[in-house]
This record gives sequence, C-alpha cells and structure tokens, in this order.
Amino acid sequence: MYTASDLQLIVLCVKPFFTKHLLASLFSAAILSAVGNLAVLATAIKCSSHLKPPDLLSINLAITDFGMAITMYPLAIASAWNHAWIGGQPTCLYYALMGFFFGVASMMTLTAMAVIRYLVTSTTTSTRNTIKKQAVYILLAGIWLYALLWAIFPLVGWGHYGPEPFGLSCTIAWAEFQNSTNGFSFIISMFILCTVTPAVTIITCYTRIAWKLHKAYQEIRNYDKIPNAARVERKLTLVSSYRGPISLKYRQS
Repeated sequence: MYTASDLQLIVLCVKPFFTKHLLASLFSAAILSAVGNLAVLATAIKCSSHLKPPDLLSINLAITDFGMAITMYPLAIASAWNHAWIGGQPTCLYYALMGFFFGVASMMTLTAMAVIRYLVTSTTTSTRNTIKKQAVYILLAGIWLYALLWAIFPLVGWGHYGPEPFGLSCTIAWAEFQNSTNGFSFIISMFILCTVTPAVTIITCYTRIAWKLHKAYQEIRNYDKIPNAARVERKLTLVSSYRGPISLKYRQS
C-alpha cells in the first residue's frame, strides 16, 4: 500500500484557483457523461428489438462511461469543493478501483468493437450473420471478468493504488515503477496487456478497414468508367455508320 507521507497528499489543500477550475471541469464532464450515456442506454432499451449483436458492444461502452460518471465524479467533485480529498484511504482505494475497473472494461470493449467491425467488413454476408447474441454475451462477460481481475490485483498485493500528486484523485501508484520489483512487474504487465496490445489491435483493425474501403471505392470508380467508355464507343460507331453512306452519296454526285 502507501505510506503516511503519501496519505498526506490526499488531504493536501491546493490553491483555490486550481480547484475552482477543476471543480467546474469535473461538474461539466459529469453532467455531459451521465446525460449522454443515459440517453444512449434509454434509446437502446426502447429499440431493443431492432438491435443487432454488435450493437451490444456500443451499449456496453455506454455502461462503462456511465459507471465512471456515477461512481467517480461525485467523490472527485466533493473533494475539489473541499480543497482536499474526502474520506482518506478507504475512499481513495474505492476511487482508484472504480477508475481502473471501468477504464479497462472500456478499453477492451473498444478493442472488441474494432475486431468485430473488421470481421464484418472483411467477410461475406453469410459469414456476418454468424455473429450471434450468445457469442457477444460471452465476449462481454469475458471483458468484465478481465477488467475485474486487473482491478483486484492491487488489492491482493500485486501493484498498489495511491493518491495522485495534487491530492484530489487516486489511481495506480505509478511511483512503484521504480520503488519495487512487484510494482515494476505489475505496471509493465498492465501497460502491455491493458494499453499497448488493445491500442495496436484497434489501430490495425481500423487501418485495414480504411484500406478495404479505399480499394472498394477505387473498384467502384473503375466500374463506372466501363459504361462511359462503352457509350463513347457506341457513339463513334453510329457516327461512322452515318458517315459512310453520306460520303458515298457525295462521291456519286
């Protein structure tokens, strides 16, 4: 865990000027995030009969963002208003746990969305129909279990949660990167498996989707040129067919 000197950062009073602007930013972000994602969820419930299996991932992404808004922002706003962290170590652990849990779930949901979109655009219509709701439900369960596993690791001794320098939020104890082998292994593993690998997968999938769409656009343009060339050829043929008799008539005269 973290020491008493680290805990002092939690209750550290920061400048009112900083907390005033931070409070306004947090409040605005909380309202926009909560209302926006709640609207997405309400629309999904209303149109549930028309949803396709991949749409469940978009709903799951809204759930992760809404979960962050209702579990983290209130505590952060209250701490900013108080000019110091509220609740000490227990609330610090709670805040960091929720942030890491929903953050990993959101990242893995974005990764799954990218992979499924790539598969849909790269396969035939018959293959697209093989993506069933049951498979997506299993994928979603795997995402939440994966996020929960990583969020629990710091609570059981692999890695640590701690306050951030300004003392108004808590997250992974990044200082452990240099202070211990345990913290080093956790941060490296988390960085590779929860950040780098998903990011590379997302970039690769969307790059290949963009390339495939580019090729399809080029094929459409080439296809449009064929009828145009055929029309020009027909016109030239008609001109030639009329020109022959006319030339013969003038020669005879």
